[in-house]
Amino acid sequence: MPRTVGAKWYRWLTLISIGSLVPPVVWILADNPHAKPTGDAFYFHWQAALIANGAGWFISPSSYLLHHTAIQSAEHPPLWVLVLALADAIGVKSFLSHRLLTCLVGAAAVFVTGLAAREVAGPRVGLIAAAIAAIYPNYWMNNTTGLSETLLILLVAAVVLASYQFWHRPSVLRAASLGTLCALAALTRSEQTLLIVVVLIPISLVLQNVPLRKRLTFAAVGVTTAVLLIAPWVGFNLARFNQPVLMSDDLGGTLAFANCRESFYGRAIGFGDFKCLYAAQVGSSGDESQQDAHLQRVALHYINAHSGRLPVVVAARLGREFGLYLPLEQIRLDVQLSSRPLVPAWVGLYMYYCLLIGAVFGGVILWRRRTTLVPLVGLLVEVAVATMVTFGATRYRVPLEVGLVLLAAVAIDALWKRRTGAVELKDA
Repeated sequence: MPRTVGAKWYRWLTLISIGSLVPPVVWILADNPHAKPTGDAFYFHWQAALIANGAGWFISPSSYLLHHTAIQSAEHPPLWVLVLALADAIGVKSFLSHRLLTCLVGAAAVFVTGLAAREVAGPRVGLIAAAIAAIYPNYWMNNTTGLSETLLILLVAAVVLASYQFWHRPSVLRAASLGTLCALAALTRSEQTLLIVVVLIPISLVLQNVPLRKRLTFAAVGVTTAVLLIAPWVGFNLARFNQPVLMSDDLGGTLAFANCRESFYGRAIGFGDFKCLYAAQVGSSGDESQQDAHLQRVALHYINAHSGRLPVVVAARLGREFGLYLPLEQIRLDVQLSSRPLVPAWVGLYMYYCLLIGAVFGGVILWRRRTTLVPLVGLLVEVAVATMVTFGATRYRVPLEVGLVLLAAVAIDALWKRRTGAVELKDA
């Protein structure tokens, strides 16, 4: 007889989630508690501070701090900045406190990962997935950098949870909820707009025992909800820049960084080089949107001139992203680009390989159980597409990490039941 799961299951999940605070908090306090924000972390930290202090909404932190000039900026979507601005408003202002706050967001991500895994394959799988996520460095090391990836993990786990809830019990409300979460992910990192295309629409179309017209209605509801939530940010950007800006104006810089001789023919193939970005910036002028347009033109000119090399470069990007090409060198590049901690990155790499193998078996198990893999395959497609367009960086793989943890948990649970004859747990 299956055993019913109730409040005790939630207590265990809560304990695991609280325990997940230990690795990142210990690392932050032991490694470098006095670290200063750099790169994107500088942008997030100081733009939030300027909003909280009333200096201006979404202005360039570097221009304001150096010249006390309020210049409009949209290098990144707004959600993570707004979270940090709210923290600043209640007195959580230092970079250290922001990093520790991020650890709480990471604990919430572990909790939601457990909920998502339970929705997919049962309560025990939920606890196994949460336990993996709690110790997996590629989950928690993002908490130490001050970047937006931790919030993204939380939102992607919520997207997976909402997708399977929608698949199991379709309704207009669940379609709208899924659209809301896809929009929030897009407002955290702009490439996550792809989730609408690779998760929301496909899961609507593969609903079982639902007429086609109703499936199309669900898809329309989800997409409309997402568009309505994203629209205010897009409208704000269109009103304040000279060139059209939708989610962010960082695409040109990213393309210029990743499309040059060093990234096409040199040791940084599939990655990028800041020297290329600095060279491309020569001659750019105007506001951020005009500078971004200039950088896009420079990058696209290089791509067109070297299009024959592009298949090799794209293969290298994918190889770097999925740990298949120069993985140890990629760790070094990630440390330089995003200040990722070195030792956890090494551990995370080897755990990633183990989870990848487990995920393959987990995917086969779900397929045999006739459980849809659409949301999890969608995460893989999103990461692959974003990588092919930009460059290989491990932190861009964050959405896929959620799927790997979940699928590996399915495989571990199946092995556990086969070896021990464990009784299946059943939701209350």
